[in-house]
Amino acid sequence: MESALLSGLTAVAFGLLYQVSGRTLVVAGIIGAVSWGLSSLLTSIPGSGLLGDFVGALVVGAMAEIAASVRHQPALVFAVPAIIVFVPGDQVYESMVAFLKSHFLSGMQYGMGALMAAGAISIGLALATAVMRPMLRRRKRKPV
Repeated sequence: MESALLSGLTAVAFGLLYQVSGRTLVVAGIIGAVSWGLSSLLTSIPGSGLLGDFVGALVVGAMAEIAASVRHQPALVFAVPAIIVFVPGDQVYESMVAFLKSHFLSGMQYGMGALMAAGAISIGLALATAVMRPMLRRRKRKPV
């Protein structure tokens, strides 16, 4: 729970860095907190691998598309600050340190882990956009 709140604050901080405004910033923070909380829950399951990263990115993408539809703003305004917390920067850093210490096998392991995490994140975001955007557009066009 604490990590989810801190992740929401991180999303808000990056939103400020990218000059996202007031209520949009709050929504991006909520998306970041919810997605990280779910990701952490899934990652704690033994043998889950990259499932947490994939599902977290899927949730970010889906919630960003919904928020974009409701708030009439681009989905990227919500998705970019919220997805920052999933960037595998620690693995890339460990990979570079291992290479500098001539531990090439360890460096490759960290590097491949970061590459696979980035792939899971990008596939989750792309899938959420591919599914949610047409559904939300179809819903808007339907007369009520």
